[in-house]
Amino acid sequence: MSSHALAVTGTGGTAAASITQIGENITLPAGGPWTIFALWGQVAKVTAVASEGSGGQLIIDSLSGDLDPDPAPGIYPLIGNPQCSSAHFSCAALPLNIWPVNWLASGKSVISLSYMNQLAITAGSRVVAGILFGDSIPEKRPLKFCDSVYSAFASASEQAIGTITLAEKATRIVGILADLNKGDALTVAEPIIGTIRLSSDDIKMPPAQYPFARCFDSGDGTVAGETACPKMDFIPVDIPVKGGARINVYATTPISVTGNCEALVYIAYE
Repeated sequence: MSSHALAVTGTGGTAAASITQIGENITLPAGGPWTIFALWGQVAKVTAVASEGSGGQLIIDSLSGDLDPDPAPGIYPLIGNPQCSSAHFSCAALPLNIWPVNWLASGKSVISLSYMNQLAITAGSRVVAGILFGDSIPEKRPLKFCDSVYSAFASASEQAIGTITLAEKATRIVGILADLNKGDALTVAEPIIGTIRLSSDDIKMPPAQYPFARCFDSGDGTVAGETACPKMDFIPVDIPVKGGARINVYATTPISVTGNCEALVYIAYE
């Protein structure tokens, strides 16, 4: 058994009820069949305009027609933030929208993920979305061991966060939790949103693009108040490993920020 993940990133539309594909098509690896066991997405506002909310629908389409069952109509919630009447509001945090699903996909199946923004908005929101898949659906397990890496960065290019060396007794990774935070000064039109990627020279781990547990709307640079923190939890996975394997962690955000983002990534294993 082994779990994998693929992600896309892009910008939503501006008109009410407009549907925009997020990123390129997703093509599953050769081999399979693959069980897609989760669909996820996040949306963050780019501009802090009063009376403009974000959120709408996350839509999945099987372009190759070989998902069983066909996910159509494939419309799932993509929860954003409501409007704010103040001209000065904090960079509100948003949760990870992640939904358990169960589709059987052939190797090299092609799907697309799209975002329908429910309301009109001045600037298209930033959106990240993806799927989790593998040989089967992983069981959610109690956490026995857990380690983490941390780094701050500002560039939109992929950044190395760190390397976790698993204990010699490790046999499988059972959970992943990636937190994206904002600790430095805010700048106008800089939402905080992104994905992580895991790799290893010691074990086979492609592909492994996972979501952060939260993202942040852009503030207007002169914010007042503070944001609430959404509930965060480990994503259940089942990735066989060998003791002492080194897991490299990378993070990517779609735009550069003036003040650093902070990425803190936890890997639970047994």
